[in-house]
Amino acid sequence: MNNQIDNLKNLWHDSRNNDLDKHTDTGQIIGMAKRKMKSTIRMQLGTILVLLITLVILTLYFFYVAKFKQTTSHIGTFLMIAGVSLRIIIELVSIYLSASIHMSETTLKTNNASLVYYRFRKRINGPVTIAIIVIYTIGFYLLTPEFRFYFSKPMLVMIDLSYIFCAAILTWFVRKKIKKEMNILVKILQIQNDINETKE
Repeated sequence: MNNQIDNLKNLWHDSRNNDLDKHTDTGQIIGMAKRKMKSTIRMQLGTILVLLITLVILTLYFFYVAKFKQTTSHIGTFLMIAGVSLRIIIELVSIYLSASIHMSETTLKTNNASLVYYRFRKRINGPVTIAIIVIYTIGFYLLTPEFRFYFSKPMLVMIDLSYIFCAAILTWFVRKKIKKEMNILVKILQIQNDINETKE
């Protein structure tokens, strides 16, 4: 993905140095940027699909299999479902914001829409994502008191420890994905700024 962005950036700089076919190259670059945005939206839709499947599985398990009785378990169930639901809503908002970016619009509109999207994703990929993981984790461990009635102590300890291991891997994966996404967003903003400066 980074190579595609670099190619897009190189194509744009080449077109700026070529006065003979500047309008054609600019149109081609704008078209490529639009296709990249559509690709991003498809990725976000894929994320939503995975989250929806997770949400359905959690809901079915909590309401038809586990049937928890303790208040702490109900709170834990709510936190876990709320965490996944919140992430789905965030991805839907991201799709709306990314769809509102039109590189063929005026400089002011394009830059404003791009900055809104960039700042939103930056905020989401930082404290909001961490908060969602913390909320989900708290919810999971609130189920432990009632789990002890259904699992042996060694099994319960293994479940709790395995969650820590899985959460560590998930956190590492999320951080890596966030870093990659933010680098791509910065490059896209640079390309848009260059295009808009030339339009003027």
